[in-house]
Amino acid sequence: MAKRLLTPEIKDGILEAFEQVGGVDYLVEVARRDPQTFCRLLAAIIPSEIKASVTLDLGQAMIDANRRLATIEHNDDH
Repeated sequence: MAKRLLTPEIKDGILEAFEQVGGVDYLVEVARRDPQTFCRLLAAIIPSEIKASVTLDLGQAMIDANRRLATIEHNDDH
Protein backbone atom coordinates (compact mmCIF):
# COMPACT_ATOMS: atom_id res chain seq x y z
CA MET A 1 0.00 0.00 0.00
CA ALA A 2 1.46 3.35 -0.99
CA LYS A 3 2.10 5.82 1.78
CA ARG A 4 0.07 9.00 1.36
CA LEU A 5 2.08 12.17 1.75
CA LEU A 6 0.83 15.63 2.47
CA THR A 7 2.70 18.16 0.43
CA PRO A 8 3.77 21.42 2.11
CA GLU A 9 1.13 23.22 0.04
CA ILE A 10 -1.64 20.94 1.30
CA LYS A 11 -0.47 21.32 4.92
CA ASP A 12 -0.39 25.11 4.50
CA GLY A 13 -3.90 25.03 3.04
CA ILE A 14 -5.21 22.97 5.93
CA LEU A 15 -3.67 25.35 8.46
CA GLU A 16 -5.06 28.36 6.63
CA ALA A 17 -8.54 26.82 6.58
CA PHE A 18 -8.22 26.00 10.28
CA GLU A 19 -7.45 29.64 11.05
CA GLN A 20 -10.30 30.87 8.85
CA VAL A 21 -12.88 28.76 10.69
CA GLY A 22 -11.74 29.96 14.10
CA GLY A 23 -8.58 28.04 15.01
CA VAL A 24 -8.56 26.78 18.59
CA ASP A 25 -12.02 28.22 19.26
CA TYR A 26 -13.32 26.03 16.42
CA LEU A 27 -11.78 22.93 18.00
CA VAL A 28 -13.34 23.81 21.34
CA GLU A 29 -16.71 24.04 19.62
CA VAL A 30 -16.16 20.68 17.90
CA ALA A 31 -15.25 19.13 21.26
CA ARG A 32 -18.48 20.44 22.81
CA ARG A 33 -20.83 19.61 19.93
CA ASP A 34 -19.26 16.40 18.66
CA PRO A 35 -17.04 14.75 21.30
CA GLN A 36 -16.70 11.59 19.23
CA THR A 37 -15.15 13.45 16.30
CA PHE A 38 -12.92 15.43 18.65
CA CYS A 39 -11.71 12.20 20.27
CA ARG A 40 -10.86 10.82 16.82
CA LEU A 41 -8.80 13.94 16.19
CA LEU A 42 -6.99 13.39 19.48
CA ALA A 43 -6.36 9.76 18.64
CA ALA A 44 -4.83 10.82 15.32
CA ILE A 45 -2.19 12.96 17.02
CA ILE A 46 -1.39 10.80 20.06
CA PRO A 47 1.30 8.25 19.29
CA SER A 48 -0.04 4.71 19.49
CA GLU A 49 3.36 3.24 20.17
CA ILE A 50 6.38 4.44 22.09
CA LYS A 51 9.73 3.04 21.07
CA ALA A 52 12.60 3.15 23.54
CA SER A 53 16.07 1.78 23.62
CA VAL A 54 17.87 1.03 26.87
CA THR A 55 21.45 -0.08 27.21
CA LEU A 56 22.19 -1.80 30.49
CA ASP A 57 25.39 -3.31 31.82
CA LEU A 58 23.83 -6.00 33.99
CA GLY A 59 27.12 -6.84 35.70
CA GLN A 60 27.69 -3.22 36.74
CA ALA A 61 24.04 -2.89 37.79
CA MET A 62 24.44 -5.90 40.10
CA ILE A 63 27.66 -4.46 41.60
CA ASP A 64 25.91 -1.12 42.22
CA ALA A 65 22.87 -2.86 43.75
CA ASN A 66 25.09 -4.92 46.08
CA ARG A 67 26.92 -1.76 47.21
CA ARG A 68 23.62 -0.01 47.96
CA LEU A 69 22.36 -3.08 49.83
CA ALA A 70 25.57 -3.27 51.88
CA THR A 71 25.22 0.42 52.78
CA ILE A 72 21.61 -0.09 53.87
CA GLU A 73 22.48 -3.16 55.93
CA HIS A 74 25.43 -1.31 57.52
CA ASN A 75 23.15 1.62 58.47
CA ASP A 76 20.56 -0.76 59.94
CA ASP A 77 23.22 -2.31 62.21
CA HIS A 78 23.86 1.03 63.90
